[in-house]
Amino acid sequence: MAAAAAALLTSCTQHGTATSSIPSAAHMPASSAVASPAASRSAGHTAAGSPARAHGCRSLLASPALKLSVTATYRRQAQPPLTHIAPVKGTFYYGSCNGTFYAGTRFQLTPGSTEAEQVALQDDGAAMKYFTDRPGVGWRYVASDSFPANSRGCAGIPQIPARLATLWNDCRSTADQ
Repeated sequence: MAAAAAALLTSCTQHGTATSSIPSAAHMPASSAVASPAASRSAGHTAAGSPARAHGCRSLLASPALKLSVTATYRRQAQPPLTHIAPVKGTFYYGSCNGTFYAGTRFQLTPGSTEAEQVALQDDGAAMKYFTDRPGVGWRYVASDSFPANSRGCAGIPQIPARLATLWNDCRSTADQ
């Protein structure tokens, strides 16, 4: 694999200097990495994944379209429905295990939020939300972290495979630090 990477780098040089402006996925945390739209598949899933793998699970890069799709799912399923929300920077996790896609994030209010949205998100806003996307089903909200947060992070959420939680560093984001 290292030889293939070296060959790729060698073929991408101009006058002995690498010309790629795209950061290596291996150096970007899954929670903040964004894939280009060209790397996205039709359902909004990214085709490019980080090299992190564990027994059939992969941590993947989340495209802006994928983040919008997950956010739209939560907007519809939240009670009351939320319109003015977005993922908190540094808290978005995305990956797959055996053909099922998983995502987790925290949401924050965006400008224009209503009083009802502010009340709905004030206690629940700090909790991570977890989603699955099975082939042919689409994104579904499946779980929320407890309040206070589970000390095991997403490893304590039964709907998230343990192998994926490990790849996600138990969802301990830069926003938590």
